Parts: sequence; C-alpha cells; structure tokens
Amino acid sequence: MDNQVYLKILKCFGAKGTRFTTEDLARELGTSKRTVYTYFSSKDEMIEKTIDFVFSQIIQSDTDILEDEGLPIQEKIRLYFQNIPDAYSIGTIIRHMDDFQRYYPRLYEKANHHLDRIWDGVIELVEEGMNRGELHKVDTVILKLMLNETLKKLLDYEFIAGHQVSFESGIKAMSDIVLYGLIKAEPL
Repeated sequence: MDNQVYLKILKCFGAKGTRFTTEDLARELGTSKRTVYTYFSSKDEMIEKTIDFVFSQIIQSDTDILEDEGLPIQEKIRLYFQNIPDAYSIGTIIRHMDDFQRYYPRLYEKANHHLDRIWDGVIELVEEGMNRGELHKVDTVILKLMLNETLKKLLDYEFIAGHQVSFESGIKAMSDIVLYGLIKAEPL
C-alpha cells in the first residue's frame, strides 16, 4: 500500500480524531469511498494499519542502528537518540489515546504496546554497555520510565506550547542529559 494513504489517514485523524469518516479520507485522497474500501475493510482496519505504519518506520530505522556491527555501543546509543520519530505521526496517535481507549480498546492496547516498547533497543544497548563496563550502572527500569514520560510530554501540544519548546529540541535536550549527565567531568 502507498505510504501516502497512511499519511492522509493521519491527516484526517489529526483533524478529527476517531470521528473522521471514510468520506473524509476519500475526499483527502481525491477518490471515492468505494475505492477506499478496496484498500480497507473497515475504519478499524484503517486505524490499525496506520498505527502499524507509524511504528514500523520507527522500528526499522532503530533496527538499522542496532544491527550495525561496525559501531561501538556509545555511538549506537547516540544515533538511537538522534533517530527522532516523526512528531506529527506519533503525536497524532498519542493525542487521541483517550478516544482509542473509549471506542477502540484493542487498538488502544496495540498503540500502548508500541509506545511501551519504543525505547527497548536503547535499553538493551545500555544493559550491554553496563555489562561490558563501558557505561555507568543505572536502573534501566527508571531510565525507560524517564524516556517514556518525556516522550509523551514532548508530544503534548499544550506542554510544548506552554514551555515554548519544540519536540525536536526537547528530544535533543533529553538525549544530552541522558548521554552526558548533569555534572561536568573533573579536570585531571
């Protein structure tokens, strides 16, 4: 399926949440409702495949970093944090999680599952680095909690507008704090 279809679904979803209609999507695509139903059997399927599309892109780019045998762990971790997900796509999903929970509980669970696993690769790298003695020992449960909650806040429009921070600058600041800490290294 053409990625543009999923991007148009995200646009409709961003504008109307779960209340977008097949007619809205058909209008956005410049086609008929009948044509839309040749791609999808239901609105549930439209939303589900769009969720899969958004997270599969993130997972693929993260996997490329994780599987690069030529990179040291520290570089993989740095690149993982620079591999910023598309704020619009993932933000659209997070903004409408309440509607998912109310009207599409199965899709809510699916989106939540993806969100809970979004940092798994970097956590694996951190654990590997700690085991090799290349990284400081940290509580990875707390690290993952920090990453998850920061991501959710940075995708909250009211939060970023109220604090005059962009998603991208917030992710960079978070990654700098995680990677380089707060305390300057003592001169030798």
